[in-house]
Amino acid sequence: MAFLIAAAAMPAAAATKHPLAKPAARQDWLHVAGQTAEGAIVIGNPAARVKLVEYLSLTCPHCAVMSGESMEPLKRDYIARGLVSFEVRHAVRDGYDFVASLLSRCGPRSDYLNAIEALFATQSEWESKGMAASASPDFEAKSAADKMAFVAHAAGFDSFFAKRGMIPRAYAACLADNAAQKQLGQMADNAWNRDKIPGTPAFAINGMPLGSLTSWADLEAKLKANLKP
Repeated sequence: MAFLIAAAAMPAAAATKHPLAKPAARQDWLHVAGQTAEGAIVIGNPAARVKLVEYLSLTCPHCAVMSGESMEPLKRDYIARGLVSFEVRHAVRDGYDFVASLLSRCGPRSDYLNAIEALFATQSEWESKGMAASASPDFEAKSAADKMAFVAHAAGFDSFFAKRGMIPRAYAACLADNAAQKQLGQMADNAWNRDKIPGTPAFAINGMPLGSLTSWADLEAKLKANLKP
């Protein structure tokens, strides 16, 4: 108690921080992740003024272009600084997209956006490998579970996600997770049939649909407008 009284009575000049003291570390919101009731992963400050939603498909070429333009500045200038939270809703379009989306959601949350970015960057490679595998003569005779595992291996997802820290047991469990598959399917159904998105990529800010945007410049202009005092 005596210490507290003495500290309170200390002259203002003496109570100031030492000029060489290190400033407090700023929170890096890229390492904060949550999940909505519908299963969408949200990265960033839960109290951010701007809540950005993107509906994307991992086999959508326009989404890949947008990712290449936007992901780094979005993470660096808006999410990491706590200005924007980023929710990803998978608007799945096909089986290859489904497998890639399912696996991306099973990895570490801290790597989620990086994994999506890397999948978009290599989209043409893994998609063409998956399509070639599904064209094999015995593909249709396989069960749904075997088809998924077969395409995932052919696309190289086992090695892709292993390099990102997913051990073989976790990889196999992810592909076999019926609850996760159902949640992903429902997310896609909500995107197309409930939310009526016009295509991918589509965006919303603070609950207001923006529709499809074709460039990072267009999206950043919307973010800046919503961040104005």
